[in-house]
Amino acid sequence: MARAKLQLKTIENPVSRRSTFSKRKTGLLRKASEISILCDAEVALIIFSPSGKLYEFGSPRIMEKYQKFTTIKDHTSFSETTEMLRLELENLRRRMKNLQNMYKHMIGDDLGSLSFKELKHLEKQISLGSRKLRSRKDKISVEYIGFLKNKEKSLEAENANICKKSYRSHKSGDIDLNIMEKES
Repeated sequence: MARAKLQLKTIENPVSRRSTFSKRKTGLLRKASEISILCDAEVALIIFSPSGKLYEFGSPRIMEKYQKFTTIKDHTSFSETTEMLRLELENLRRRMKNLQNMYKHMIGDDLGSLSFKELKHLEKQISLGSRKLRSRKDKISVEYIGFLKNKEKSLEAENANICKKSYRSHKSGDIDLNIMEKES
């Protein structure tokens, strides 16, 4: 049986209109989420209710992709795009150089170029990092000690069971020998 075609016009009854809006909004948001997951698509959905309330859905990286897409579309000339990419590359090189210098300082290399204030700041960073590292190491050590204690208990219990079985089999072996001696 086919569905009757729904005539699209504004619903006159305000209660029915709110109910329909709520149901269709939920379904639309669900469908947007499903297409995002199933098809690995970047989806954005914005809904304003009649009262002005905002409902939205966006895939994780949608805004980043939107900004990149619109930035590239807005630039009409090749030279403008090239200039933008050159500036971004320059910025990334600067950041990389700063990170390399910070790494050298953290391992104790190239400290001659630092002022007293910078050395104190570096010392605080290293001290904080050292405390975090020590805390993490202590936590892992405590967990491992607990694991080893549990394993020790397990092995002791297993050893006790083996000793009991060995004692029983040895004792039953003595009885069998005694029975054999009496029969002879």
